[in-house]
Amino acid sequence: MRAIAMVTAQDLAERMRLNAPQAAMYTKAWGASTSSAALNCASNACSRQNLAEWDMQAVQQNLQQQMPEVDFAVFPLLGVAQWWGILIAWHDGQETYRTDTQSGSPDCPADMSCWRLFFRPD
Repeated sequence: MRAIAMVTAQDLAERMRLNAPQAAMYTKAWGASTSSAALNCASNACSRQNLAEWDMQAVQQNLQQQMPEVDFAVFPLLGVAQWWGILIAWHDGQETYRTDTQSGSPDCPADMSCWRLFFRPD
């Protein structure tokens, strides 16, 4: 599960780098669902805003297909200008892999393991 979380977080970070002017559109809190983009940006021209929505929907679908009871959050880091964090959590009653909170990143929920990635999209 950790390997899937690592690869997915890196994929989302790369998507955000490619669409850095819209970084704020990628913000997502625990439990929030991503909006369903009307366009398929893989086969149609999309605005940068549509691309951000489509990216988030694609990441959410990918995670849900590969991991049980998964959630993720995307957030700007507090006190570290232009840096962002991605936090992916999956069900794990043993809590075998938990990373520390830093720079205002959300806590890892109970009964879950988490992977955090910090990066600068620009």
